[in-house]
Amino acid sequence: MKLQLVNTKILNVSLRRLEKKDTKRKKKFGLNVGNLFNPDNPKAFAVVFKLTLDNPEYDLSVNAVHWFEAEKEITEEFKLSDFPSINAPAIAFPFLRAYVSNLTLQSGYEPAILPSLNFVEMAKKKKAKK
Repeated sequence: MKLQLVNTKILNVSLRRLEKKDTKRKKKFGLNVGNLFNPDNPKAFAVVFKLTLDNPEYDLSVNAVHWFEAEKEITEEFKLSDFPSINAPAIAFPFLRAYVSNLTLQSGYEPAILPSLNFVEMAKKKKAKK
């Protein structure tokens, strides 16, 4: 089945400068990943990212959604496959990484370079929790 990333939206962003730079504060990165399936468009699904980043100078949170479209209707089998939980996030995450890097740089901070992620391991941990 052919799939294509068709739209990326930042739903919410919060960049809060700390009143005083805290050089003892460690950088902390958090990311939650989920999927949305659109009942009005059975060929579409989305990857949703909820990102948090604590830094010695600021706190950042970003909620983003990345919509994909398929050439055929999405089946239950597809929903349970690796593509929505592993492949699609791996395709969409570089767009979020670039957004965060550019946002922090253009806001006058050292650019935040998000780590590369292993979405296979993330999916395994998520399944283990269920």
